[in-house]
Amino acid sequence: MDLSERTLRLENVRDGVSFEARPGRVTALFGSDDASSLLTVALGLVRPEQGRVTVDGVDLDDLDPSAWWSEVAWVPQRPALVAGTIADNIRMGWSATDAEVAAAARAAGLDEALDALVDEDTWSDDRHQRIGFARVFLRDSAVVLLDEPTAMLDADGDEALAVLRRLVAGRTVLLVVHRPTLLALADVVIAVPGLVPA
Repeated sequence: MDLSERTLRLENVRDGVSFEARPGRVTALFGSDDASSLLTVALGLVRPEQGRVTVDGVDLDDLDPSAWWSEVAWVPQRPALVAGTIADNIRMGWSATDAEVAAAARAAGLDEALDALVDEDTWSDDRHQRIGFARVFLRDSAVVLLDEPTAMLDADGDEALAVLRRLVAGRTVLLVVHRPTLLALADVVIAVPGLVPA
C-alpha cells in the first residue's frame, strides 16, 4: 500500500470535528491536551463513537492492517523502549544496516553510541522522543502522526525545529500542537472546536 499520495480524513468525529491530512503536507491540530486523543482515532487504535476515518474515501476499517502499519508512524510524547541497545530500539525489528541506523540516529539528533544499552526507567524523556524520531527516519514512513513533538526535548527551540523540519519533509503529517512556535512547521492549522486553549 502506497500512502504517499493518499489523503487521511476524519469525518464528523468528536462532536462533529472533520479535517484531513493531505499528501506531503503538515496539518497541525492546535488545542489542549485533549487534541492528542484525535491521533489515536486517526491511527485506528480507537474507534470513533461517531463519524469515520478514511484513506482516499476508503474506510480505515476496510484496509489491510499490516499494510497500513507498514507505512504509518506514530510518535507519542514518550515513545516506549524495549530491552536492548539503542540500535535495537531504533530498528524495532525493521531490516536495516548499521549505517542506515546510524544515519537515522544522527538525523534525530541522537548522539549516543548505538551499542549502548537502554534503560526504560532511567533514560530521559528527551532520549525516548529522539529514538521515536529515529524510527521514522529509518523506516521513511509516508504518514507520520506526532503528538507535541518538542514537549520532552532538552534542546533549544532552534535545534528541535531543525530536527522536525527534516522529519516532516515530504511526508503526510498530522501534528498535535500545544506550543505556538511549532505552528511554523504547518502548512495547514486546524483549530479543533472546544479544544483550543483560552
